[in-house]
Amino acid sequence: MLDVVTALLALLVFLIGPHWLLDCIRQAEFSDTTGEPLSGLTWTLAAVLGAYLIGLAFLVLVITAVRQTAPT
Repeated sequence: MLDVVTALLALLVFLIGPHWLLDCIRQAEFSDTTGEPLSGLTWTLAAVLGAYLIGLAFLVLVITAVRQTAPT
């Protein structure tokens, strides 16, 4: 049951993550153009960490799929 919950959570992050990344990048650019470099840096850091999170979610999905198809 825990594998199913983990896979569903990773799939949710993998599907929603790119939209959230795009919003972070847009917000970072907006903050830079309005003259708030610290806010822009914060949104850029959030986008970088979000990209790592999406990569980790993909890795979890691959590992879960391999574990389900591997012979025991």
